[in-house]
Amino acid sequence: MRIGAVVLAAGEAKRFGKNKLIQNFMGKPIIIRVIESVSFLDRVIIVGKYIEELIPFLKNEIVIYNPKWMLGISESIKLGVRFFQDYDGVLIVLGDMPLLTSETIRKIIINFKESCSAVVPVYNNIRGNPVLISRKLYEQVFSLSGDIGAREILKKRSDLCFVECGVEVVTDVDTESDLTSLQQP
Repeated sequence: MRIGAVVLAAGEAKRFGKNKLIQNFMGKPIIIRVIESVSFLDRVIIVGKYIEELIPFLKNEIVIYNPKWMLGISESIKLGVRFFQDYDGVLIVLGDMPLLTSETIRKIIINFKESCSAVVPVYNNIRGNPVLISRKLYEQVFSLSGDIGAREILKKRSDLCFVECGVEVVTDVDTESDLTSLQQP
C-alpha cells in the first residue's frame, strides 16, 4: 500500500504568539523532529502564515503554500490529500507534535487494513494524532471547510481501526508553557 504523509505547518499559532514550529525542542526545531518521524514516507509540508520563517528548515522537502491558511486546518488537509490522491492512504501529521517517532508512525501504518476507513492512534482511551485516512474518505475530506479537521468525518464512521500508542500521540505544543513543560526532565 502507498501511504503519503501530510505535515501540517500552516497555522497561525495564536496561543503561542509566534512561530512555534521553529522553536527548539531537545536540540532541534519542532518541525524538524516531526519531519524526521515521517522521513521514510513520501511527504509534503503544507505551510501558510510563517512560510518565510519555515522555508530555511525545509530545503529538502516538497512544500505547498496554502494561501487560504487563515480559513482553517481543513484547507491544508485538502491540499495535502489532493497531492496524494492516487495513494491508498494519507497520514495527517500535525507539525507541533515533537514527541512523535518513526516507530509510532510505523505502528500506525502497520495497522492499516483494507477494512479500515482510518487508523486512529489512542493513548489511555484518548484519540490522538497522526491519523491515517483511507482513500475511501478522500471525497469527504474535500467537502470539509473552516477550522475543522478529519475528526468530524471520523465521528460518523464505524469502520475505524485503533492502535494503542504512547503519550506522543496526544502531546502537542500550543503554548510556550507547553514547550517548557515538555523540556523538563
